[in-house]
Amino acid sequence: MQFKSPQLFAKMTTNTPLFCCSIIVTASSCFSAVLDRLTYRWSDLNTREVAEWVGDTAHIRQGSRTTELTCKITVEPSEVAFAINSFGIPSQWTSISYKDEVDLAKKQQQLRDRASTHGIKMLQDGNKFIVDYNWVVNHSTKDLVDVARTIRNTARRNGYRSRRELIGAIASFAQSMEYRIPPDHRTNEEGEKILTAGAMMPLETLTNRWGDCDSKSLLFASLARSIDLVDVCFIVMDKHLFAGIQITPEQDDDSIRYKGKDWVLVELSEAWPLGRIPRDHVNAIIQDRYEVVALD
Repeated sequence: MQFKSPQLFAKMTTNTPLFCCSIIVTASSCFSAVLDRLTYRWSDLNTREVAEWVGDTAHIRQGSRTTELTCKITVEPSEVAFAINSFGIPSQWTSISYKDEVDLAKKQQQLRDRASTHGIKMLQDGNKFIVDYNWVVNHSTKDLVDVARTIRNTARRNGYRSRRELIGAIASFAQSMEYRIPPDHRTNEEGEKILTAGAMMPLETLTNRWGDCDSKSLLFASLARSIDLVDVCFIVMDKHLFAGIQITPEQDDDSIRYKGKDWVLVELSEAWPLGRIPRDHVNAIIQDRYEVVALD
């Protein structure tokens, strides 16, 4: 199933206050695990044979089996800590005192520039912040090369050969992480509240073994990009995000056309096969209620 891609848009607006701009966050999280050689086991739903889809329910062909994958991954604690500490901005940065509107605009631009070096985008309209997906992926691929190679080698030992099969192995790996929503900020070692806009760095998602649609999609994109397996984009909707991969669609794949290319859709928050997303999201795409975020 294919959908046309709309014009890029961002419909986020806020009102600028008269004297002070601030964001108040109340949750916290921290990294405190000692890591060594981690074992991961997961099921790849892409290997089962679906006889028929009825809505969001797959009817599996009798006798079809799902491949179970297992691999051991070594992660350096110092690399994980560095990745976490590099992402996000101190919440106190978001409180701005100013003399007039000109002074406010100047200080907002300064904050926007500072935030951009820590993976956070400050929107032009008002004091709102979102994740810079490109920054996160580009700052994570190097750290995840060995992890991606390990997953790829594991898949090959289990008979995977095509690029689509290998992408499925990495996607199902990311999907296997527990679904849990990160807080809007974490607390660093000094007790400072760090604004993260509700996302985590891929290394943190990997070692925590949990994340939401944003964090799991960032993990998948970083793994796939680290070994040049496939180009990835993000499809952003109201309160949801999933990935698009630049491969030739198979029959009945959910896909879009973007910049003259086909992008097969991948739902990462839960276990879904490549090219199949929940029907309510398909309806949103048909109605052009989404934005494509290209990953450069």
